[in-house]
Amino acid sequence: MLKPDYIPDTEPTIRVGIILPEDKQETIIIDSTNSKNIKVLFDRNKVEIKHKLIVFEVKNNKVFYNGMYTELVEIYQDSEPDFITIKSVVAGRGFHWVKHIEVKLSFKIEIRVEENGFIMINEMPMEQYLACVATSEMSAECPVSYIEAQTIVARSWMLANIEQKHVHLGFDVCNDDCCQRFQGVNHLSEYSKKATENTRGQVLLHQGKIVDARYSKSCGGIMEKFENLWENKPKAYMQNKSDAPEAFDIDLTQESQMNKWVHSSPKSFCSPYYIKEDDLHKYLGNVDEVGSYFRWKIQTTQEELVDNIRDKLNLDINFVNSLTPTKRAGSGRILELLIEYIDSKGLENSITIFKDYEVRRILHKMFLYSSALVIESVSISNSPFPDRFIFYGAGWGHGAGMCQIGGIGMALAGYSTTSIVEHYYPSAHIKQIYK
Repeated sequence: MLKPDYIPDTEPTIRVGIILPEDKQETIIIDSTNSKNIKVLFDRNKVEIKHKLIVFEVKNNKVFYNGMYTELVEIYQDSEPDFITIKSVVAGRGFHWVKHIEVKLSFKIEIRVEENGFIMINEMPMEQYLACVATSEMSAECPVSYIEAQTIVARSWMLANIEQKHVHLGFDVCNDDCCQRFQGVNHLSEYSKKATENTRGQVLLHQGKIVDARYSKSCGGIMEKFENLWENKPKAYMQNKSDAPEAFDIDLTQESQMNKWVHSSPKSFCSPYYIKEDDLHKYLGNVDEVGSYFRWKIQTTQEELVDNIRDKLNLDINFVNSLTPTKRAGSGRILELLIEYIDSKGLENSITIFKDYEVRRILHKMFLYSSALVIESVSISNSPFPDRFIFYGAGWGHGAGMCQIGGIGMALAGYSTTSIVEHYYPSAHIKQIYK
């Protein structure tokens, strides 16, 4: 397991959660056709697997297979091209793009049961993990300088190991968007392997510490500060900064300028000026939706919004009167949202929602793409309350650190790996910490 604020001088081994207790998965189906040297242990005793298709089930809070119960299954195999295929793994937990995919895994796999659901962990060398992350986050079609930049950023975030969300479950990170996307060797390419080799052991450092290098799909044109999104501890390398060659002269904390911003298309690296929307699908990860990432529009009805607020906040609410942003961050993301509403007794009430994440969670059932948005209320009936709300937004994700689509835009425009990384993490520098 990785340790926070520790700088290794040799390549570490890491543990990645592939199936989590929250998935409530009670069956695992594994296709071992492509693994020539597979070894399976039940409670550390070797067992013979007679079929290429292996089915594990949860029974009596243990792993059940072919009439046998066990606390722990360990599967060992060689590195790729050997792999086993795990059927129906969750991708996009809790987000609007959630789906089930097949994942191909090499090296060591552990399977156990917790809370009557499976946990699956893949253990492997750091550099193998990173080669897979680069083309799980985005596609293998991305320019080489971007893939190298993504690899350095992913390595830095991983080794900074600040959040430790899953350490209590016995792994360093999960396979999904709450950490970093990891889909095994599914999309491993010669480019991603070469990018890992070219940047081996390279991380971003700031004042002698590895940078907590978070990133998102699209900043929408201006990057966000760390402290506006997470704990109130400013980071010099994660500030409001225009995602463009020159700074934009605009103040997105002001409602009038924010309204202008979301209805315009400034020439930022993540805009269609650098990467056309019609071409974007070539570069996205396989679980991403094809759509508008730089500027978008979503509608919700009064009923849908009330149902979601009632469900997420357990609030006594019958109608929404208004949605008013009362505080914005430098990227235009909403930090405070005032919701004025009518309760079941017909009384007027209000509640303030704080932080980007909560605003995105509350305003839409499937989690809004970004909180950098303006809100329009629409009345088409005789009701005293709006019939629907229209959200006009900028960007996808929290917007801090590297903007992935912006990074591709920079690479397509001829920027180097170092230029891309240092643009998104000002005051940080690259250093090789192991060979």
